[in-house]
Amino acid sequence: MSALRKEVLDIDYGQESIEYSPKKKRIKRNKKNNNVIESFKNFSMIAITFALGILIVYNYAVITDKQMELNSINQEIATLNDDIDSYNIALESIKNTNSIEELAKAYLGMNYPTRKQTVFVDFTYGNSETTEDETKAALKGNGNMLVGIIDKVVSFIQ
Repeated sequence: MSALRKEVLDIDYGQESIEYSPKKKRIKRNKKNNNVIESFKNFSMIAITFALGILIVYNYAVITDKQMELNSINQEIATLNDDIDSYNIALESIKNTNSIEELAKAYLGMNYPTRKQTVFVDFTYGNSETTEDETKAALKGNGNMLVGIIDKVVSFIQ
């Protein structure tokens, strides 16, 4: 025997050694029930994950639809602004006084009035010293004025 190694000697004295151990209660589990619960948990987790994935995809579809509507509305606004600009340009050319004068002369036959067509009206108020000759001349002027208005209406109709 070496100094490093110590041998254990089993000496049997004729007595059997009985080890004392407290009784352990065994917990009986139903493995079949445990498997059903575990499979239900797994299935529910997969179903919840699938539902959340579908919900996320649906929300992205809604967002994309709204974005497309927004883009079409912006495009429509741009076209309407272009139309407004073209109408403003056309309006400016129509408002030009030179073009109005040319249209009046060419298509309507309008010219500047001559001295014979010009009528001067005196608006002096409160002059009580009028003579009979002036009143007769005024009545004749009103008659001429009425004839001039009728002539203008007839020429306008033709």
